Amino acid sequence: MRWDPTDPAQRRARYALLSGMWSVFFVLFSWPYVALLLGALALYWGISALRAKPRPPAPDAPAVPAGRPQTTAAVGGLVTASLALVLVASTFTVQLVYSDYYTCVNDALTHEAKQSCETLLPRELRGVLGAENS
Repeated sequence: MRWDPTDPAQRRARYALLSGMWSVFFVLFSWPYVALLLGALALYWGISALRAKPRPPAPDAPAVPAGRPQTTAAVGGLVTASLALVLVASTFTVQLVYSDYYTCVNDALTHEAKQSCETLLPRELRGVLGAENS
């Protein structure tokens, strides 16, 4: 089966896949608001593509085997969008839980003051979230 750009379900499935991939990239590039938007759109498009009814074939078109070519793209979009939304949610949760640390780092005027903010983090997270020692 070939991709039919005039079929709305197939178009939404492709949009879901592309939007889901880009939302993961934007999470990795630290643009969480764009990733949140693209992830939500990918979820919407993926779900609507999976719920769509198969399009009836045109009477003058050659017979094609029954199938749903958009399923793989829609599921891929749902998976990548879910991954991106989980990463965005975890980023926002970390910023909310450790808001004292982030406020301290943003208000620090010197490198030493920025390093002293690490006392606001648990020891296990100081290497991951802490200020760089360079």
